[in-house]
Amino acid sequence: METKGIVFKGNAEGLVIVIPEDYAYEDILQEIDNKVSKASRFFKGAKIKVTYRGYQLTPSQEQEVKKVLDEKSGAIIESFTREEVKTPTFQENNRVKTIRNFFSTSSDEGNCKFIRNTVRNGTRIDFNGHVVVLGDVNPGAEIIATGNVVVLGTLRGMVHAGARGDKDAFIYALKLLPTQIRIAEAIARMPEEDIADDGLVRPEMATAKDGRIIVEQF
Repeated sequence: METKGIVFKGNAEGLVIVIPEDYAYEDILQEIDNKVSKASRFFKGAKIKVTYRGYQLTPSQEQEVKKVLDEKSGAIIESFTREEVKTPTFQENNRVKTIRNFFSTSSDEGNCKFIRNTVRNGTRIDFNGHVVVLGDVNPGAEIIATGNVVVLGTLRGMVHAGARGDKDAFIYALKLLPTQIRIAEAIARMPEEDIADDGLVRPEMATAKDGRIIVEQF
């Protein structure tokens, strides 16, 4: 079986070193030495935190690898530790379940799609179930869901909840400034003159009643 070798990856805090578990320690030390020496011009002067995954180093081996990084990379190595693999705790699982139940309008929770970034202009999301956006929905973006739509940010695009006729669906946003929202067959549009964004967060929920969309502070 061919070994892919040690891989360096960047992350938000610095560097992750992926070490194959079937490597011998002497080979690990030599390959890291070679890689950082060749890339010293890139690392020089930087302050970085380094984590590693894969092969389990002993505390003394970690110190030896850190010494190589210190001496050969040209960077200031603030720390060198094994990357912790976080598993969901019982409390976190319950929190996710509670959030999902809040998004659902019936005992049948259904599918739920989480979008962990801003939905940008020109993006169209069409989903059979509930949609949760952990960010903004920009003008020119569209979200169509058969269930509820929750935006944990500012909603400025077009959203259609209950797209298959679910009149009990709702749209929730921390700031509701859409170009258009629809719930089942009910439609509401922004006024011709845009409402000024005062920067304040006012969570609101849109629901449908008697064919009209009602928006209330939540």
